[in-house]
Amino acid sequence: MLFPTKNSTPRRLQSTSHLVDKINRIMCKPATHKPKMLPAFMLPSFITPPIMSSFFQGPYSKRKIVLLVFLASILLGTITFTTLYTFHRGFRRTIQFWRGMAPLIAKYKYVNFKATKIDHCSPDELEERLNVYRATTAPKLVDLILRLGGIYIKIGQVMSTIGQGLLPQQYVDALKPLQNGVPPRGYDEISRIIEKSTGKKMDDLFVDFQKKPIGSASVAQVHKATLRPKNDGDNPTPVVIKVQYPEVAELFDADLSNLEIATRLFAPENMEVTKSLRKRHENELDFRKEADNLRECTRDMQQYGVEPSLVRIPRVVDDICTQHVLAMEYLEGVSLSDAIKDEQDRVAKALGRKDGDELKTMLASKMREHFENGGGAGEGGMQMLGDKSMKIMNVLGPSATTLLRTYASVRDGIENAAISVVKFGSKLGRKDNDVGLIADSAVKKKKKINVNLGRALKTLVHVHGIQMILSGTYNADPHPGNVLLLPDGRLGLLDYGMVGKLSPKDREAVARTIVALSDNDKAATAKLYRENGYKATLQNGKDDVDDAVLHRFASFHFDKIDLSPLTLDNGEKMDIMDVFRSNREKAVPTWVEEGRRLGGLLVGVSAQAARPISLAKEWRPIAKQALRKKE
Repeated sequence: MLFPTKNSTPRRLQSTSHLVDKINRIMCKPATHKPKMLPAFMLPSFITPPIMSSFFQGPYSKRKIVLLVFLASILLGTITFTTLYTFHRGFRRTIQFWRGMAPLIAKYKYVNFKATKIDHCSPDELEERLNVYRATTAPKLVDLILRLGGIYIKIGQVMSTIGQGLLPQQYVDALKPLQNGVPPRGYDEISRIIEKSTGKKMDDLFVDFQKKPIGSASVAQVHKATLRPKNDGDNPTPVVIKVQYPEVAELFDADLSNLEIATRLFAPENMEVTKSLRKRHENELDFRKEADNLRECTRDMQQYGVEPSLVRIPRVVDDICTQHVLAMEYLEGVSLSDAIKDEQDRVAKALGRKDGDELKTMLASKMREHFENGGGAGEGGMQMLGDKSMKIMNVLGPSATTLLRTYASVRDGIENAAISVVKFGSKLGRKDNDVGLIADSAVKKKKKINVNLGRALKTLVHVHGIQMILSGTYNADPHPGNVLLLPDGRLGLLDYGMVGKLSPKDREAVARTIVALSDNDKAATAKLYRENGYKATLQNGKDDVDDAVLHRFASFHFDKIDLSPLTLDNGEKMDIMDVFRSNREKAVPTWVEEGRRLGGLLVGVSAQAARPISLAKEWRPIAKQALRKKE
């Protein structure tokens, strides 16, 4: 079939014929032979007959061929993009990630470039501009994380924990709400997942199922429920039901690929950390593995005498244990993140401040100063502030924190008692028909969180030291939202989806490193790192970095946050952040990779609670015990 010529063009399109002729004159050389015609099946159906007859007929100059190939490429690319975006969730997620992330990266690069290359700002002026950038982009970053969900929420939770005093405070504050959960899914979707995964109806499984979840996290959400008894006369069993979101596994690979690209562009020095996330999160997607982890860690902790005396790990309910749904024992308690916030709010009010936000900002600043002076165990708590409004702290010393917290607790008790009297008196003074005049919500009683936070943190650090160094199987994700403070003072350790395992050889390397760090033996620490497979290079290309550099790296991994200037073996002093920026890790053994994540979380939780620690000193007795067993 030949395409219509100009003479056969319908009347309604003849008005465009002069434009078609013009295109032909521009794009085609005069024909000296009979034009070749393209068959109709090679042309898109939406191209109108006049253009087809004039533009696509021969002869084909190089310019026309190039243009045709260009148009065909655009058409094919548009069709491919539309198809992938519509039907491939991983591709669509990639586009959504970069649509949100690219403007943040571009703006960061622009602010840096303009300040340093164009305006030639001083370091203080640059930091001021970056603070403005962070204040505007931190909420956008959290919104992006919430929209994407999945692994991005998990990363946000970790960064909000280990970043206290290390990352810009704007980001830490913006990410911190992720520790307590994320917006949950609706009951209809959750019930469909449960029924599909178990093969049973909700009414056959549960006597009661609370539609509102008690927690929602990166890959799943948790509901309180009561199991239907198997036999007549049995008591119903209260449990929690953990339900995995259906799209998490499908999007896992796309999420980590996007994260690796973003890290390469934004912070290439962290590439090894990002790559390790892929392996760490794979096992989290099968709840049957989490059930095995719960059982194994419970047995180990009972063997070492800390479960159930110091901690409680929820028992698995075997009746409901599938890849996407897991039933566990219900533990009543308050999350560690809530306890930290409650203490800071109470102390802030005792100091005459409205809430803990101002106090947290001041603490973050003081914590940063503490890290810049070497970090490690120091004066824990609010006496770190030392401002004029807290002269009592300077007079009384470290014991002032205990007194202030006691005062804050007593003040809360007085307030609650006064509220109770007001409510009781208002009820006595009302007639029955006046009940609705004064709402109980007008005088709410404050929720009491009566815990010894310092002891709870000590227990958390101690138990995870036993898990990593003695047992070799440990919870790799003890952020504050995964720790409960039980009414009797014990800890409830939740969420064993991410569990690390170390071989006896790796555990020995960790133990020896802990002892060397607690002794401040730089040569021994550096030797351990070299002999056990850790390799790094600075930008100068030197493969064998100084003992002082390796010791500081190990300190960050297994001891404390130390931002003080680094003195090299030759006496030269370097800013530690410059060292980190120039460092490229060439080989990271498993025990270092696993240890620095767990160590970073524990040090970060303690810093968040204004109780900085030296992890090496806390774990030294455990390390010594492990090494004695080897002898």
